[in-house]
Amino acid sequence: MPLTGELEHLPIVDVIQLIHSTRKSGTLNVYSRKGEGQLVFNNGYIVSATHSSEKLKIGKILLESHIINQAELDKALGIQELSGADRKPLIATLLNHCGLSKDAAFKALETLIEMTVVEMISWTRGIFTLDVDEINVSDDYRYLPKQLQTVSLDTQMVLMDALRIFDEKVHSGEIQLTEEPLEENPLEELEATFQQEDNSDQQMDQHAEIVVSEDILGLADLDKIERKKPHVFKGLVAFDPADIHRQLIDKTVEDLQTHDKEKLVSYLTNISTPFLGDNGMQTATAKSQAVIIYTCDEFLQHAIMTVCKKEGILVFVTANRHELDNLIDRALYKYLEPILVFGAPNPDVEDFSKDAIVDIRSLKMAQYPHISILQLASPLDFTFSLQSLNDGVRAVFPMPYFAERAETFAEDMINFLNSFQAYIRGCFNEERRQQFAKLRNSLSGLRLLRKAPDISLLVLQFVSEIFERAVTLIVDKSDLIAERSVGIIADRTDGPGVPMKFRIPLRKDSKFKEVIQSGEVFFGKTDDGTLTDLLYPEIGAPVDTTYLLLPLKSNDRTITITYADFGQKQAAQVSLDFLEFFVGQAGIAMENALFRKQLNQAGQPEVRH
Repeated sequence: MPLTGELEHLPIVDVIQLIHSTRKSGTLNVYSRKGEGQLVFNNGYIVSATHSSEKLKIGKILLESHIINQAELDKALGIQELSGADRKPLIATLLNHCGLSKDAAFKALETLIEMTVVEMISWTRGIFTLDVDEINVSDDYRYLPKQLQTVSLDTQMVLMDALRIFDEKVHSGEIQLTEEPLEENPLEELEATFQQEDNSDQQMDQHAEIVVSEDILGLADLDKIERKKPHVFKGLVAFDPADIHRQLIDKTVEDLQTHDKEKLVSYLTNISTPFLGDNGMQTATAKSQAVIIYTCDEFLQHAIMTVCKKEGILVFVTANRHELDNLIDRALYKYLEPILVFGAPNPDVEDFSKDAIVDIRSLKMAQYPHISILQLASPLDFTFSLQSLNDGVRAVFPMPYFAERAETFAEDMINFLNSFQAYIRGCFNEERRQQFAKLRNSLSGLRLLRKAPDISLLVLQFVSEIFERAVTLIVDKSDLIAERSVGIIADRTDGPGVPMKFRIPLRKDSKFKEVIQSGEVFFGKTDDGTLTDLLYPEIGAPVDTTYLLLPLKSNDRTITITYADFGQKQAAQVSLDFLEFFVGQAGIAMENALFRKQLNQAGQPEVRH
């Protein structure tokens, strides 16, 4: 029987991850004042997406991605119109008659699913219904090319992409995070709304009602979006997260006493609440925070995912060593700095013996030296714990084994999860991780910029997040020209000021000249007369003369230098690797902006990928 719940109590991100972690199959329908959407799952993997928004049409996505042109779309639509009863979905028509490749079709369909999830993430009010073990696939599926009929998307990868796109849209202003009006009984409210719509439809349309269910991966005729509405809500059962916890505990810890199982169910249920941001509003996820778990223990996967969600931390799980790199690479690509957690050894499972875990862990340390790694281990196996610390893991957590302490397993597991939750909270509150959050936000903003001045300004703003004062210096032939600044002509909290426009002659032996020629960042103290004779008379001398020179390069030429210091405060440690990485990405964005400008001046159309 279908289950239902309210988005206010269980955000859509949590619902999707819960379905994935429990490997459920079924159809998830989501209803909100902002729209309606549907996701179909098969063993926890997303295989279909539908949304009522006019923006989410497969033809529109193919056009905007420059995968097809208008002539090809018109040809496919013409073929569909002439086909009558033999009319096939748009994707199938494009594949068969317009030269669309299977790879391009898959990419467009993946984008469709991502954008459907993006739309749903912003919904804070409404309801969802989950038809477990029922997959609604239309009869049109038989028309699809055989190569696309068995495709399914990794839910964790889709969710990471969707959250990154969501953040970008929030930064660009395309999505406004506003609290939706609270309804006393959203089920009754929504049922009444649907009833009114149905009555109106019957009066205005004499055609038979069309029940829509999209094809696998959204392959039905998505240019004729229709709404899938339940006929009634009466038969729905309230969604109870406790049932999910109970089912998984019954499956994975079979020999545990019933009263101990209920202790674990009660604990997990009590912490299964939405994460609230600093302003008290529900958020999709806390920025920059991710945990990747490598373990074959299904209960541990589920329990850690639950406690991390209490902290607003994204969790991704795998028991496949070959998927581990993909998860880490995707997280880093989405500007998430993950903590990698290795589960305790299990000699009965391949790839999870002590030797196998040590080998995989050592390989990940070599591949990703900057990632923090935690190791879980039996409290009785101190040799393995000491070896893990000696190998360089950040921490070793003793976790309970049912076989070792069956009588206190529930209490031990609750204590372990509480300690793990507190430790993870501390990790993500560290200064470096807060700086990484700023880096991630700035990189998300960088993706949206198309003009060179905007890119240069974002570099200044990023530097001013770390330093008290900063100014952009444009590199001219023999001078540096002072552009906009932060914390110099106005208070730092006021943001960038107007261009300062004074000039600094480039002296032959100055550190400024050296940085321009080498393109390498400088942070420290020097006796450079350029500072005391030319710069400080214009901006005032700082208390501590430690300063930063950050070059922005484009096409192998330094075009700006960002000067920064600590103003009236003492110097502090700075993560230069973050600064170097960000300015490197800004340089690439600058090259693309200049290239687009040249194309526009030449009258050529802009090429996007």
